Amino acid sequence: MFRYLPAAAAAVALGFAAVPAAEAATVFSGTVNTIQANNVDPGLVVQTGNFNSFSLPLEVGVTSAPVGLFSIWTNEADIGWDDLARSNIFVQLQFSSPTGPWTGGPIGGETFGVWGVFKEGGRVEWDGPATYTFGNGGKLEVSLNNTNFNWGDWSLFNPETNPGQQYGAVVEARFKLVELPSAVPEPATWAMMITGFGLAGVAIRRRRESLVAA
Repeated sequence: MFRYLPAAAAAVALGFAAVPAAEAATVFSGTVNTIQANNVDPGLVVQTGNFNSFSLPLEVGVTSAPVGLFSIWTNEADIGWDDLARSNIFVQLQFSSPTGPWTGGPIGGETFGVWGVFKEGGRVEWDGPATYTFGNGGKLEVSLNNTNFNWGDWSLFNPETNPGQQYGAVVEARFKLVELPSAVPEPATWAMMITGFGLAGVAIRRRRESLVAA
């Protein structure tokens, strides 16, 4: 009877350890931590604000719908030659869930002034998606949308007199869960494993005692 108990107990324990956790959407929550943008001449002077927190469920390989993160605008009355030069902008996100540790980012891009047909305004263009890592091997990609802001007629560019887009634009983000962290056995699984190995140990000890007695 005890001959096969160690192998059976070990198999049960390993079997429980190998059962993957039920796949479900993982909720990602956080907010904008810092933004660094050009705020003095020369170059287009840019302001940012109205930071929004976010909380959304994600599944592996699925990209989220756009989520508004913050607003961007300029108080300059018109676009000059110096405003056409590109300036760096960096955005760092801070995640409150799932549990970390979190590393990665920031998301980089450029802001600059643009001229169109009887129109002018500002524009922000972002680099490729930034990768954030969390837990034990989890990966999340975050992409920000390119957008025009304070885009309007030359004669009505001043945001104090022209409504609508003259007040700026909202920068939106898309989140893509690339990979979940490596699974860690649940407490119940650990208990089953410990019990299984304990039974295996008892069986081995009894078998040794019976051999000595014989």
